[in-house]
Amino acid sequence: MRETILHRLNLVYSLALALFLGLNPAWVLRVSAQEFLPDTSLEPAFRTYLKIRSVSGNEKPAGHFLQSLAASRGLNTNCLLCTDSTINIAISLYPLEEKKPSIILLSHLDVVDAPDTADWRSPPFEAIQSDSDIVARGAVDAKGLTFMHLGALLAFREKHKNDSLPFNVVVLAVCDEETGGEKGAKLIAERKLDLLQPWMVIGEGGSGITGLIPSRPSTPVFGISVSEKVNLWLRLDLKFSSFGHGAAPPDSYVNKDMLKALHKLSQIEGRPEFNSITRRMFKELGRMEGGLKGWFISHLPSRIFRPFVKRRMRREPVLSSMLQNTAVMTNIFNPPGPPNKISNKATVFLDCRLLPETRIRRFIREIRYGLIEPRFKVSIINEGPRAEASNPELAEYKCLSNAILGVYPQAEAAPFLFPASSDNNYFRQFGIPTYGITPVVMSRTDLESIHGTDERIKLPDLRRGEDIFYRFLRNAESLTPKLYFTPVGNR
Repeated sequence: MRETILHRLNLVYSLALALFLGLNPAWVLRVSAQEFLPDTSLEPAFRTYLKIRSVSGNEKPAGHFLQSLAASRGLNTNCLLCTDSTINIAISLYPLEEKKPSIILLSHLDVVDAPDTADWRSPPFEAIQSDSDIVARGAVDAKGLTFMHLGALLAFREKHKNDSLPFNVVVLAVCDEETGGEKGAKLIAERKLDLLQPWMVIGEGGSGITGLIPSRPSTPVFGISVSEKVNLWLRLDLKFSSFGHGAAPPDSYVNKDMLKALHKLSQIEGRPEFNSITRRMFKELGRMEGGLKGWFISHLPSRIFRPFVKRRMRREPVLSSMLQNTAVMTNIFNPPGPPNKISNKATVFLDCRLLPETRIRRFIREIRYGLIEPRFKVSIINEGPRAEASNPELAEYKCLSNAILGVYPQAEAAPFLFPASSDNNYFRQFGIPTYGITPVVMSRTDLESIHGTDERIKLPDLRRGEDIFYRFLRNAESLTPKLYFTPVGNR
């Protein structure tokens, strides 16, 4: 009896909340806890997919595997802008030619390489499954995400096998994301929006992180990215002649001056910068905490608290990356030569991630000023797109956040600035509502494994991710599909 009363009270609360948010309350009731049943028959295919070494530039085997798998399940497939070296796979509920407004579930085919295989507890492209997880490159980023999307689409198709819905669902797996996306998402967004007809895009983004709410440290907070930093890859070249033999080193030579300049650059302390998204994020975290401590958290963006924020940034790299521009030296090398030869040229690559409001030319000037060495040549290798933040007040966002809370009822969800870069901005720049989520609760060790060693995912987490995207699709049924961008033919 008590459970029945509690259930009814919860139902009334959910309906009231939906009406308060201006949503159709129908979506609150749409998915029962028992409705989604994961398709475990996909799991052997997932392990096979993980074994494909689809390092950027070699995605075709992975793309063909995914297309063949989807076709064998009766889904519609298209190979978009495919050439001898590129491949982008669209898997859809209905044929794209029907031009229905589409929910795009975006991921990528490529992975970063794993050259240091000896450091892994099992080979990175063998997808060894233990009792707890599967270890493989791409397990999370982003092959696991692709299979969450695919599992959700198959379950959604089964639910509506006799229906004709007013919108399409497209699982879009693109190439080249790890190297900037210019051959994949960039071209798709520039040339194929009229075919895809995107209503909204859900790509990769934040995950569930514990320890963010001081009074509830075990409560995961899922950050749904509505904006992200802009990637800027720079090449620094220093070249000049000096005495060339290592036995008699001159006072100034290329490698010495390069290291001195980089050390000076690393000593420049960034200052915290808050925008509308990060201000809202702290406000949401303060609301979750409540009380005096919650008030303090929600007011952290105030100037009076900046010294405290700077001290926290030194201890928390994720917080630091969300509040300031970063420049990380990822590679340094000289031309080949014997150990006793002093090189006359050194090259360094910087991976810079910039806050959305940063002016890139000004940032490069600051880099030059920080280096002090006037002989440096600074070149831009890749510059990501800029985009306005997607609106977290839209009903589309609420459908996603409530799908997460439906699977993780004790969790919290909040909009946030993704401190990395993804393909999302290629779609967000056209005004398409684009949200990012990788719906897995991750520890710090798990986060470090992405692009590192022992990247892994637990099969229960994979299934919960499928459930979240399935619930999201079911929630979206109560909305009226619309196009937020202007089709090319109407511009």
